[in-house]
Amino acid sequence: MKKVLLTLLFINFLNIYAQNPVQEFNFNGNLNSADNTISFLGTPTYVNDRTGAPKGALRLANKAYQAVVGDLPQGNKPRTISIWVKFNAVTAPHHIWSYGTAVSSQYFGLSQQALAGGASDLSLIGWETANNTTVSVPLAKEVWYFYSITYDGNISKIYRNGELLKSAEGIPRLTKGYILTIGKMNVATSINADIDDLKLYTVAMTDEQVLESYNSSKPASAPAQSVQTTNTAKTAAAPSKAVVPAKTQAPSPSPAPASENNDPKMVEVFSQGRKVNINSASDIADLPEGTYLLKVTNKKK
Repeated sequence: MKKVLLTLLFINFLNIYAQNPVQEFNFNGNLNSADNTISFLGTPTYVNDRTGAPKGALRLANKAYQAVVGDLPQGNKPRTISIWVKFNAVTAPHHIWSYGTAVSSQYFGLSQQALAGGASDLSLIGWETANNTTVSVPLAKEVWYFYSITYDGNISKIYRNGELLKSAEGIPRLTKGYILTIGKMNVATSINADIDDLKLYTVAMTDEQVLESYNSSKPASAPAQSVQTTNTAKTAAAPSKAVVPAKTQAPSPSPAPASENNDPKMVEVFSQGRKVNINSASDIADLPEGTYLLKVTNKKK
């Protein structure tokens, strides 16, 4: 029983830590990262965010911004990138974000194409058509959408408003580059949108974690989503019907304490005064029965 409890505590810690971004940009009146270590370059225009808060989002009108981000996952390393977007027009492509080298498999970017026939292609760009993951979705202007892209080293997934839209397995990702760009794909600038809360993670979030990220950051008036199961990971879920009115004036959700959001944690396990080497939850299954001490401390940045 004690071993099971310790396992659950350790797994719960890993799940919480997995949802802490390594970098985030809130665009609350500045272009700095949340920890003020990085900044996008450019002359910004700020507008109301999805909750109606003034100067809480960044407007991109055929204008691109760039930042050097050392935490961007390289090669085939796991990652999650999420962002809130409101399109101010739907008649031209929107290059939301990108990074990497314009070489086959070495690029990683998100693009929403112009509306045609009532639908728009949403693509995870890997450079060259064979390396792209694309799904056709409804699209409306003046509506806030929450986009999440995950990659676990093998499977690429596209989400909108917490709902899985497309999953693709086996497409190589050999991303190479540390310049993060918003509003441009390689050398092509094309976007007319407002963006907010860009977050970068060095793990591939699960369906449940992506959904929780949406539900915890959406305005109060937006309907909550629930996880929908499918028979295969390659089957795209139905397009999300949950949209966020752009003019919602609901109050912004109260942020969690800074210590919960920003401070990495270190977990150590001790037995009879001696530290036990635990690298993953599976190691706990090999522990003999007994009483253990669990120590959690903040990692020094």
